[in-house]
Amino acid sequence: MPTNLTDSRPRPNLVPRPTIGRLRLRPTRRGRGFIVGVVDAVGPDTNGFAPRDRVAWRDTGQELDAIILLDQDDVLGVPGWISDEKVVSYLGAGLIARALVRTRPFSRGEQVRIDSQDALVAEMTAAWARSLGARVVDASGDADVAIHDDRMARRRGLGSHGRLAQAAVEVFQAIRAGVFDDVALLPATEGRLAA
Repeated sequence: MPTNLTDSRPRPNLVPRPTIGRLRLRPTRRGRGFIVGVVDAVGPDTNGFAPRDRVAWRDTGQELDAIILLDQDDVLGVPGWISDEKVVSYLGAGLIARALVRTRPFSRGEQVRIDSQDALVAEMTAAWARSLGARVVDASGDADVAIHDDRMARRRGLGSHGRLAQAAVEVFQAIRAGVFDDVALLPATEGRLAA
């Protein structure tokens, strides 16, 4: 009697082992431009990451599987003291705010105007400027310095992975210092992924 070679039973999702310089990740939360997750496994010659490390990466809008593979250069380490909610709420706009504040230096006590079409970026840039001693004025007010949110300013401030990783450290330090405490977190019901 011939055997049926096609098996219609569902097969478990096989996740490949990470190759050189790649990480296998379990996403846990997404929102405001970034996804947070946990390292499940590391490939050979991977530096700076180990299983169970918390990490973040840019959200490209793709459908997320329970496990994904990414290059280590596309991933940022996340300190253990910061919540997933704060990472997905503040990291993306915080990186832009940091870049914008660095494009137009100002002195303590100077009046600074923030020009941005993105309300969250404007709010976070203003919070960062205030933390550095600026007096933030509204769009119609006179200002000593105007910080304009544009593509070139963002590009200059972010750049390569090494620069991005350093910028993320500064954003995490600002979060720890309470710079963004008055900026609303992403609602707890949004962005949570099944564990």
